[in-house]
Amino acid sequence: FQDQADQKLSYKFGSLQNVDKAIRKQAIEHNIEVIKHGIELGSESLTVWLSDGSCFPGQLNFRKAYQNTLESLQEIYAAMPENWKMFLEYKAYEPNFYSTTVGDWGQSYSYVQKLGEKAYTLVDLGHHLPNANIEQIVALLLMEGKLGGFHFNDSKYGDDDLTAGAMKPYQLFLIFNELVEGMDARGMNHATDLGWMIDASHNVKDPLEDLLQSVEGIMMSYAQALSVDRKTLEEAQANNDVVRCQEILQNAFRTDVRALTAEARLRAGGALNPLGLFRSLKVRENLIAERGLKTVATGL
Repeated sequence: FQDQADQKLSYKFGSLQNVDKAIRKQAIEHNIEVIKHGIELGSESLTVWLSDGSCFPGQLNFRKAYQNTLESLQEIYAAMPENWKMFLEYKAYEPNFYSTTVGDWGQSYSYVQKLGEKAYTLVDLGHHLPNANIEQIVALLLMEGKLGGFHFNDSKYGDDDLTAGAMKPYQLFLIFNELVEGMDARGMNHATDLGWMIDASHNVKDPLEDLLQSVEGIMMSYAQALSVDRKTLEEAQANNDVVRCQEILQNAFRTDVRALTAEARLRAGGALNPLGLFRSLKVRENLIAERGLKTVATGL
């Protein structure tokens, strides 16, 4: 394997943006290989997130980096099946700290506009500068028909990948408030017209338990957003009644919807208390034991 690794070209100075055409070609071919695997697995989308950027002023020609990235994405886009979508994820910083080639929603939007109707912007809640108004970003991308979906998580300082709703539940509610209003305005299907994904896990938690908690946080925010009195809110907005607008949103956010989300799970054939059931059935322990047996049987 070491010989193969040595033959691979380094992404130290970027992949799809790289000044070396051979490195760009390697990154393009890797994405196309992922598409082929996705077809076999029944997938219908490709998410592209790039760590490309620069750490120091003068290191990178911004215009050429953009153009190289766009040309690379165009080749990947052309390789997708007709029924697929491309989700282009952005991030403000890390691992590059001076510039990121797809650094914010505007840059992602610029790319996907040029790529075509199958390309959309993906919003990861942790991929913004501090205090960014994510709900406004969501509303505008939705209005333009270029919101592809989400990586749900939460953060205190940056891209912390914490459990959705663990730190900023009101922000998560406000995002869903814009989603419900915007999707209804466009006649969109809440369940299928966007990509709903979770990108959250922490090494002090069982990853599956973390996912269960994230799903619960997402469901609660969605249910609270559905409870907003839209007609009254629109009237208050039209009259510039700022106090009333705040009251309407906060009343919805402060509504305890846990019984509603539990009932929704039961109707869908799920558990009343997913986390409790996960622990009582010892799912983690059984999976570890099962994998251990497979390891013994295969020698891998």
